[in-house]
Amino acid sequence: MQLNTSNHGVITTDAAGRITMLNEAARVLLGLEYRHITGTMIKEIIPDSRLTDVLWTDRTTVEEQLTIFGRRVVVSRTPVYENTRPIGSIFIIQDITEHEKLKERLRRLEEVNEELEAILDSSYDEIFVIDGNGITKRINKAGESYYGVKTSELVGKNVLDLEKEGYFSPSVTRLVFERKQRVTITQHTRSGKELIVTANPVFDERGNIIRIVVNSRDISELATLRQRLKETEQLAETYRKQVMQLESDKTRRKEFIARSPQMVKLLELVDKVAGVDSTVLITGESGVGKGVVANRIHRLSGRCDGPFVSINCGAIPENLLESELFGYAPGAFTGALKGGKRGLIPMGDGGTVFLDEVAELPLNLQVKLLHVIQQKNVMPVGGTAPVNVDVRFIAATNRNIRDMVAEGKFREDLFYRLNVIPLEIPPLRDRREDIMPLVEYYLDAINRKYGMAKKLAPETRAILERYGWPGNVREVENIVERLAVTSDTVEIQPAHLPGYVLNHVSKNLNKIYVPDVCPLGDAVEEVEKQLIEKAYKTYGNTYRMAEALGINQSTVVRKMKKYLSMPRRKPGPKTEKMI
Repeated sequence: MQLNTSNHGVITTDAAGRITMLNEAARVLLGLEYRHITGTMIKEIIPDSRLTDVLWTDRTTVEEQLTIFGRRVVVSRTPVYENTRPIGSIFIIQDITEHEKLKERLRRLEEVNEELEAILDSSYDEIFVIDGNGITKRINKAGESYYGVKTSELVGKNVLDLEKEGYFSPSVTRLVFERKQRVTITQHTRSGKELIVTANPVFDERGNIIRIVVNSRDISELATLRQRLKETEQLAETYRKQVMQLESDKTRRKEFIARSPQMVKLLELVDKVAGVDSTVLITGESGVGKGVVANRIHRLSGRCDGPFVSINCGAIPENLLESELFGYAPGAFTGALKGGKRGLIPMGDGGTVFLDEVAELPLNLQVKLLHVIQQKNVMPVGGTAPVNVDVRFIAATNRNIRDMVAEGKFREDLFYRLNVIPLEIPPLRDRREDIMPLVEYYLDAINRKYGMAKKLAPETRAILERYGWPGNVREVENIVERLAVTSDTVEIQPAHLPGYVLNHVSKNLNKIYVPDVCPLGDAVEEVEKQLIEKAYKTYGNTYRMAEALGINQSTVVRKMKKYLSMPRRKPGPKTEKMI
């Protein structure tokens, strides 16, 4: 009865291999019909098994796997003895089909687990898994460098105990259990790492936390780079202030040379307005010394101990102009410094702000500048509260700002706010009394700087006095330094002067300056060649050239053939035939 209720098939045989008994499970597993089986040879029932071929004298239990009717079964044979004589065998048949399926499923799960482990361990970030009781379930290899131990030493431990032991601090898991939501914090580990840690809770259907998955990234290097960037920015700001101070000192060291009545009168006005805080607008051509005048006003004012901030409005890119002038708040835009940045105008607090090339400001910034001048405060980019500033404004431009107002390119209200005290510096060509004092001043400065003893020949002085100086004082400084450095004699001769200076003076005085001694024939040819070239560029017509040069038209044509290599031109309407 018990054999028939068993899940395993049982067959007994005698010593010759004839079946003496089998239970119902064996009949089902072997697919046998309900007929008399007793007495049948076991080999007929299980024909493909080697178990029926072994020696019946074998005393050991033998086992074999077979496939019968699509089922996987395990058949084992155990010999039965009476004393030492074999009297039969017992065959046990077990269906392992489900077992094999489970085994295959387990194998696949192991493969998936290995793949998951490989994926987790290849992650640059740490993945730390905790169960609902705070017990560490899994840590990938990235955690080893964070905590200085094998991850296997941490698995199975409570995260609160790990926190007490100093592996990390603070515990993000504790915060997740308290808040029951995602938490991101900065964490420090026992190996000195700084981590940015995000913990995500996993809930069951009742809202209980069953897992917490923590993702951690080492930001130690990032923190170091951030600190180095901060130090670099501070250093850059220090250098920036030093450069501004050096520029201010450089301008301060330049003496304002004034011998002409116009400049003497202008300097008297400059000294007078320096004592008040009124806004000043300095106009004049490039290079006349607007920056020097602005610095003089600052030095003679009550703000002389404060900063002098010079801002070239035309040199700053328009998209950076607002943030450079007014500064910006922390996080005002992508790439902004974490702590924000102080603007150039606030940097002039307690001193003077010189707005050079103010006419280059775009209209939208002109409105904000007007507000700063009137309200004495600035609104940083992205800021929510204005910053008070105590500055005096001096503006300068080389453009006709009144015409710009009429054309709508400059705000009229800002113009009148800047033009409280107008100072117009005349160009150097209109105050020739200042030319040679300036030349001598800069030559003396160059001699002292380089240990030279250069001086000007009388002819050179005469040419420099006659020159128009379109670049004004700045051009004087540049030309004098060039002459002193490049001349190979102590006395600077006319031959050392740039060609455009000589040409300018020759044209205005109707004189020709020969740079150096040369054969007379060569000099005559060179003069003829230059005259023909200039006349051709000026008139482009041989008859008009002849009239200007005082020679025959045929002579002009002959000289052009000699000195000019020019292609023939086809005569056009109302034009002469040119060679």
